[in-house]
Amino acid sequence: MLHLSPGLALATFVVLTASVFESWGLPALFALIVGIGVVIAPLELGYLSIHAHRTTGSWSPLAAVDYRTRLPVRRLLLVGGALAAFMMTLVVAHVLVLDRLIAPLFSWMPATLLQSSSIEESGDPLAGGALAVMVIALLLLNGIVGPVTEELYFRGHLLPRIDRFGPWAPVINTVLFTLYHLWTPWRWPQVFFGSLPANWLAWRERSVWLPMVTHLMVNLLFSLLLIAAYLEAVS
Repeated sequence: MLHLSPGLALATFVVLTASVFESWGLPALFALIVGIGVVIAPLELGYLSIHAHRTTGSWSPLAAVDYRTRLPVRRLLLVGGALAAFMMTLVVAHVLVLDRLIAPLFSWMPATLLQSSSIEESGDPLAGGALAVMVIALLLLNGIVGPVTEELYFRGHLLPRIDRFGPWAPVINTVLFTLYHLWTPWRWPQVFFGSLPANWLAWRERSVWLPMVTHLMVNLLFSLLLIAAYLEAVS
């Protein structure tokens, strides 16, 4: 329940609001971006804060994070960068090849979910303040808030809860984290194989910081690629 319910809440939010954002001339993807800020972050950080207060008396989400072993900054950047490069390779391969093969299997899903996975032009091209808001929201929410929140929640808190399964713990955590992405099920293979190495290292090192650095690098780069794709689509 703790692994999957936030993803269900976000998918529901996207289905209910994407058409509203499109009526305002914004891409359906904007519903997903906003959902990170108003659904994912409050639910996951809120749960961590409540759990921390009950167990330690502190309202800080970090107090509910068990895997907090410090790692050298150089190692974080080098290993995190290598893992991020591996994940981005999977992303590109998936977008260019597997999306076309797997996405049709989910054509029965609500159109708003399918549309929210891209940043193609919807209505008149965004300009001025609207474009700036979308770019800032994408970089801030998808690039930073989402990765930090998810790693604190999934790798810092939920992974230690299933530590009793030994080496299978990061595998189970990765499977559930993959299923959590209910809004893009056609990209489950990419999420699973891309996340597993970093999640296994988080379990082995007892550190949330390595997968967090990796996740930040991937999401920031992916956000920049989405912005570039949108600008190209409207040019």
